Amino acid sequence: MKKRILYVIGTLFALSVVCGLIFVYMAFIHGFYAASDRPVGPYTGPASLAYLPDLPCYKIAQNRYNQPIFEDPDAAFQQATKDYAHAIQLVYQQFHEAYRLDPFGKHTYQAYKSLGWQLTTDDEAIRKQGSDLTKFLDLYENSEKRWFLTPYGWDRVAP
Repeated sequence: MKKRILYVIGTLFALSVVCGLIFVYMAFIHGFYAASDRPVGPYTGPASLAYLPDLPCYKIAQNRYNQPIFEDPDAAFQQATKDYAHAIQLVYQQFHEAYRLDPFGKHTYQAYKSLGWQLTTDDEAIRKQGSDLTKFLDLYENSEKRWFLTPYGWDRVAP
């Protein structure tokens, strides 16, 4: 009887440890998918997407939360790096020192999203490109969401 109780307690303890490790891995390292990155159909919402060039890589779909997302976010991001190159370069030049900006990429785009519309230049075309960069990155963010546990609670962030 004693052996059986010890066996049950040991099994429950081992199971608890395994579940705890899985939770820590998912919450702090991998992240839980918010399932907002999967297209469920064509986008029919009210958002104006006229600023996007008419290219196949910028094809928009709708996720399960009725948000616009890119069908192929990687291709869209790669093309946007070319389409908004002047604005990206100017954001880096103007804000690199003040915000310790790293070069533009998938892990650093959040700062560029916040700063793109704030460009100070006399060139109206580049100022518009900066504004369009911010709009693009806001849309791109919808395509890349995951849930992570932070010190402040659960937060939706891009990987």
